[in-house]
Amino acid sequence: MKRKTLCIMAALVTLAVLAFGCAIDPVRRDLADYVNQGILNIAELEKKSLEKYASVTGKNYTTDERVYLTLKQDVIPLYGRFLKGLRNIRPKTDEVKKLHRLYLQGAESLYEGFKEKMYGLEIKNENIILAGNQKIEKGRVQNERWRKELLALAKKHGLKQKKKKKE
Repeated sequence: MKRKTLCIMAALVTLAVLAFGCAIDPVRRDLADYVNQGILNIAELEKKSLEKYASVTGKNYTTDERVYLTLKQDVIPLYGRFLKGLRNIRPKTDEVKKLHRLYLQGAESLYEGFKEKMYGLEIKNENIILAGNQKIEKGRVQNERWRKELLALAKKHGLKQKKKKKE
């Protein structure tokens, strides 16, 4: 009887060790949820709005009127929906919360910059347009920093990005 009890106790201790050894790191789980159930659900809105913006700026610029209309009709509404979704994401761990705050700050700067630039184009005020461009650039830089920190945090916690299948 003692031997049977000893075997059961040894098995329970082994199971406990395995369970603790295999337990998922809370940051790893939170980060995976953050990306998979949070960011990926709204990423298409950000992508479309930034593509629309790129289609009328830089080498694609033609007229202020075209930039104004694209900001008003496409970029700001799409990016506003993205930002609303981003604000609704609630990470649980401090590391992911900090990462998320960085993304929020960048997204808010971009959104404010888009609105400011549109207003500057509407009233034809170069200073307001330039101030909007500065906010857009600040947001772009912050979002690039977020991407780098996201990849670093994922690597630190052993998460790997799945490769997209070629269609």
